[in-house]
Amino acid sequence: MEPAAALAHRGLMHGPGWSWHRSHHRQPGGPPQANDAYPLVFAAATVLAMAVGAAVPGLEPLLAAGAGVTAYGVLYLVVHDLYVHERLGPLPGRQSRYVRWVAGAHVLHHRTGREPYGFLVPVVHCRMGDPA
Repeated sequence: MEPAAALAHRGLMHGPGWSWHRSHHRQPGGPPQANDAYPLVFAAATVLAMAVGAAVPGLEPLLAAGAGVTAYGVLYLVVHDLYVHERLGPLPGRQSRYVRWVAGAHVLHHRTGREPYGFLVPVVHCRMGDPA
């Protein structure tokens, strides 16, 4: 799921969907923002895919795929919204190595608008001439 999420983040959210995602870069925490519509849209698409998988013979693998997408969405909610952006306030475990790594990568993304676009396993590619 991480590569698909990174592609959606870069191609959709930082492309034609920037009008929603901009709210997250301007106000990354706090009350609901336009960017919060993305998880709702993705969840609706996932539920629809799972319903098709349950109803159409031969498309049962959509149920498993939907379960994977749902699990990724829950992890994203916990790591990105609850730990990195502390949308419900500070939580225990905020200083874990993993959360600090993800938060640092996300700060870089917010600062530059570039990589990393991934959420749970952010990868930063260093380019020639970029500061280390």
